Amino acid sequence: MYDPNLHAQRVLEVIKEDKLPLKVMLGLGLGGEVYNEHVGWGLPIPQEELNKNIPINESVLRKAIDLANQYPDIINYVSAGNENTSDWNPNLISVEKMGYYIDELKKHTKQKVTFCEGVYFWNHKIESLSKKVDFISIHIYPFWTKTPFKDAIQETINEYNKTKEKYPNIPVIITELGWPTSSDFDLSYTNVENHRAYIEGIDKWAREHDVLVYYFEAFDEPWKGGNNPVEPEKHWGLYYVDRTKK
Repeated sequence: MYDPNLHAQRVLEVIKEDKLPLKVMLGLGLGGEVYNEHVGWGLPIPQEELNKNIPINESVLRKAIDLANQYPDIINYVSAGNENTSDWNPNLISVEKMGYYIDELKKHTKQKVTFCEGVYFWNHKIESLSKKVDFISIHIYPFWTKTPFKDAIQETINEYNKTKEKYPNIPVIITELGWPTSSDFDLSYTNVENHRAYIEGIDKWAREHDVLVYYFEAFDEPWKGGNNPVEPEKHWGLYYVDRTKK
């Protein structure tokens, strides 16, 4: 769960109350602290808003620490953030400040600490953070790199192996991957058949090679993105919104 907000708190309560066999990686939902004029969508966040995020982020950090210590049997990992060092992200945070968040989590929690980021940025921008985290968490999306579908599974495996080769002395897991069932540019590329083939192919590989994978994502999120109902951000779920399986 990406943020120690009320939704995450309620999920943790339900898991505990109902003794559900679930574990949670809890993340910091950090707002941007660095002005980014090259955002991938929308407009850059004004500097005055970024300045307000700094104390808010500190309170988010402390809340995550509190929850990690309150639910040590349910929260098995803690992440310092999600894609906050990506150059397209309006919620941009410097690599140095991300190091601070990692250090604070390691200092005040007993869980293993990581940072979730796109595979490209782990391999080309934030190498210094590998010396701070307990394990590296990468996101791999061949869909967004326009990889032909026939090559998508192998491309995912290749990107994982490159990261393992770059960081041979630290565990690497995949905290986001998936395939959408719809898009606004090529419905032959994004459909239920390809979605199923990709998930099943990755699942077979991950089990054979003992790779921990978090699938993105459980349910479709039709509230995401713009007004176009077929755009991909709304259609990554393994389930439709009504909980029926794809």
